[in-house]
Amino acid sequence: MIRALIQDDREKIICILKDTRNFSDDEINIAVELIDVYLNNPGQNDYEIFVDEEIKIRGYVCIGPRPLTEGTYDLYWIAVNPSVQSSGIGSGLINFIEDHLKSKNGRLVLIETSGKESYEKERRFYEKNNYMLLVNIKDFYKPGDDLIVYGKYLK
Repeated sequence: MIRALIQDDREKIICILKDTRNFSDDEINIAVELIDVYLNNPGQNDYEIFVDEEIKIRGYVCIGPRPLTEGTYDLYWIAVNPSVQSSGIGSGLINFIEDHLKSKNGRLVLIETSGKESYEKERRFYEKNNYMLLVNIKDFYKPGDDLIVYGKYLK
């Protein structure tokens, strides 16, 4: 079942982010900032967060409209509990947000990620879900760490 994030989910999502062992402390702190904005400001329109739950939280996704655009959205975060990775949960979350965004006249989803070797699995995941490589900016984050941008037009 995919549903909107609630306050009781906060610590569970933090555990998932840490358990993946792929995010730095700074990245986790930013993810938590977005979670807190979503949970503590019900009137905000910058972020929507959904969780996949079957007995326990299996993954989450955070999206939001790209400022100054019409129908373009960012997929800010997606993470799946390592114990259930490669079982379709991430793809289910992607399909859910794509359908959700289509219902809001969304037309384009962008995903920014790292070019580090440790992110290869994530990049293959986006490509498997039909996201196209749009941009590769060399040494964007730091020397040896490119900015990779994937996109998908919604039909």
